[in-house]
Amino acid sequence: MAKIKNIIGQKFGRLTAIELLDKGKRGYHYLFACDCGNTKELCGSLVRTGKTLSCGCLRSEVVAKKNFVHGLVHTGAYQSWMAMKTRCTNPNQASYKRYGGRGIGFDASWESFENFVADMGERPIGMTLERIDNSKGYSKSNCKWATTAEQSRNTRQNVMITHNGKTMCMTDWAKETGIPYPTIQDRVKRNWSAEQILGA
Repeated sequence: MAKIKNIIGQKFGRLTAIELLDKGKRGYHYLFACDCGNTKELCGSLVRTGKTLSCGCLRSEVVAKKNFVHGLVHTGAYQSWMAMKTRCTNPNQASYKRYGGRGIGFDASWESFENFVADMGERPIGMTLERIDNSKGYSKSNCKWATTAEQSRNTRQNVMITHNGKTMCMTDWAKETGIPYPTIQDRVKRNWSAEQILGA
């Protein structure tokens, strides 16, 4: 018969053995007092080998801490943050070549979602994360929440036309002048002057 290891009074992790109980299927069970104030009956060998470190409070704390961050997984800010990281760091992502592939990265502090959301706040409904200067990376000073229409006006592919002291993209000029967008686009491709492009 195996000799019972006397661990009464000994502490393992957050648990202190206070009473020997009956032998269970896995060995001798003890009543343990946990640092959190709870008591729990546990297998002595599991506690001694470090497989059990608390009454369960330690795991709860870890899960709670994880959920504090990842409870925001379904928020707009979290989704924008993940999309930003993916297109800047994952070569297998379709848009990587337009971001990470051409040197666009993000502020080192934004590796942490907590820092990102502290800087940007929650994403307003209907808005997306936009870089103010498309030649620079993602950072607090170079990012804002923008509507889809605003962001579409700020793409590298968009052409800005200056006419009579006003600078707007082709879409806005089409709305202002009534000239169909395809017509303006065709004139731009032909390298017409602003006066020619926006003429009747």
